Amino acid sequence: MKTKQITIGAVLIAVNIVLSYVAKLPTPTGFVSLVEAGIFIGAWHFGPKMGLAVGGLTGFLLDLFAGYPQWMFFSLIIHGLEGWIIGHFNVKKAVSVRIIGNLCGSFTMIFGYWLAGSFLLWITGGTKMSIQTAMLAGLTDVPANIMQVLVGFIVALLVSVPLRKWIR
Repeated sequence: MKTKQITIGAVLIAVNIVLSYVAKLPTPTGFVSLVEAGIFIGAWHFGPKMGLAVGGLTGFLLDLFAGYPQWMFFSLIIHGLEGWIIGHFNVKKAVSVRIIGNLCGSFTMIFGYWLAGSFLLWITGGTKMSIQTAMLAGLTDVPANIMQVLVGFIVALLVSVPLRKWIR
């Protein structure tokens, strides 16, 4: 990576953390943060490495600062993988391939958090909760995660065009 790309990546991570921490949008299923917007922007414009870095570090640091340390490593892996997938399918590819990449990255986030949430419910439930019950209970977070991906995608689309001139 070039120095300019590393600098832009660091700024994206910082801005993404601030926006995600401060701007929490209320929805019928809870609150949605804007963490996905930065992941999409980094991955779209700079590819899989930047998507991985912005996604993983933003997710990790956001959970650390927000007081959710049990989620930090899950977020590092899930959001990092999401950013890598989106970036891998989006750099200089046909529109159909980019759409598939965005869907695959989004699905990775939604599925990853369902698994991680189910696992955390299961281990904190002790012998009282079966893994099947934990997996069913984990489904309650899926609508909020779908909403978060959609909101992040829309915000990234709106911000991406003006940013294109600045970040190139």
